[in-house]
Amino acid sequence: MELFCVKPTVHYLENFHAFTEEFALAETDLILTERVIYDRALVGEKGLKAHVILKDDYDPAEPKEETVDAILKDMEGLSVERIIAIGGGSVIDIAKLLCVKDAYPIGQIIRRERDIRLDKTLIAVPTTCGTGSEVTYGGVVTMRSTGYKTALIDPALTANHAVLIPELLYSLPDRVFFHCTADALGHAMESYVSRTRGNEMARAVGARAVKLITEGCAGWLLAGGSREVRNRLTSQFLMASCLGGMAVNNGGAGPVHALAYPVGEVYHMSHGESICQFLPEVFLHYERTADSPLLAELRDTIRPALARAGIQAPSVFQGLEELMNAVCPARPLCTCGMTENDVEGFVENIFTAKQRLLAASCAEFTRKDAADIYHRRLGGNQ
Repeated sequence: MELFCVKPTVHYLENFHAFTEEFALAETDLILTERVIYDRALVGEKGLKAHVILKDDYDPAEPKEETVDAILKDMEGLSVERIIAIGGGSVIDIAKLLCVKDAYPIGQIIRRERDIRLDKTLIAVPTTCGTGSEVTYGGVVTMRSTGYKTALIDPALTANHAVLIPELLYSLPDRVFFHCTADALGHAMESYVSRTRGNEMARAVGARAVKLITEGCAGWLLAGGSREVRNRLTSQFLMASCLGGMAVNNGGAGPVHALAYPVGEVYHMSHGESICQFLPEVFLHYERTADSPLLAELRDTIRPALARAGIQAPSVFQGLEELMNAVCPARPLCTCGMTENDVEGFVENIFTAKQRLLAASCAEFTRKDAADIYHRRLGGNQ
């Protein structure tokens, strides 16, 4: 039984120029990135020989089947040996698919109608501190036929190199930075207690990610949300995101992610923000219904950060919610357009299409539990 695998070689570099020198970018490289990253980091690089494709020229949203197909069509005729993905999870997920030989139309690959064979090397450079996509295998694409996100999970779809460059995160807006961090925290915590795939090695890296993130948030909070302090902590958050990716890749996600997906799909809420909505709720549910030593271990890992931030709450997971809201308050779901009428459909969706995630719950998790959490997160006058 395989317990733990990290395929990419992980690199740490201080800035983008050091990256271009170490990896010797050439005419047979293709950089997939976004306009804001290109303008901030790439435009000043003298003699940049690689081809460049900007994802937001096609679609600024999360990966869609038609977006991947459009990029694949525009790559026809180019001689490409390496794909260099510089961006968040959306860019890296798309880049993984671009490495598949004869990938067009990508729907056939996602539906497993054709085998996955690679003909390019992938170098993943994350510009957020959340998804951990640089070390996970597979990705998520919204399908044209259903409008729902579909995960394509295959060890072949893993980067060859993951390159951590804190400089690329400095200009992220605070809200985006925090929501990315919450995604990494969700990866680490859900994999830690996973009933289906949780294991000691995944828990080891997950615990370190939880510690780095919660203590980083406490330090950021005590500094009054200072951008200077946040930038000093960026390498800590970036490392935690990578560790969280390793943890979830080997331990798996759970109900937090299941609950989050429909909200993000229908109301175009970022994945990190939707994770914020449900992470404390699910762990408070576990605390009420499960007698697990793993929960006790997580509480012990989180407790020092709460003490440092001066947070006193009836339970550690309530304290975690207070810490998260102190850094970046969560908005009621009603403010994004969700109503009571959505709850039944969302519950049906996750219990029909997200059983893999629900099965990982460390406590019984029923349709009523899911509905109750959705109702609580709605807020406002429903």
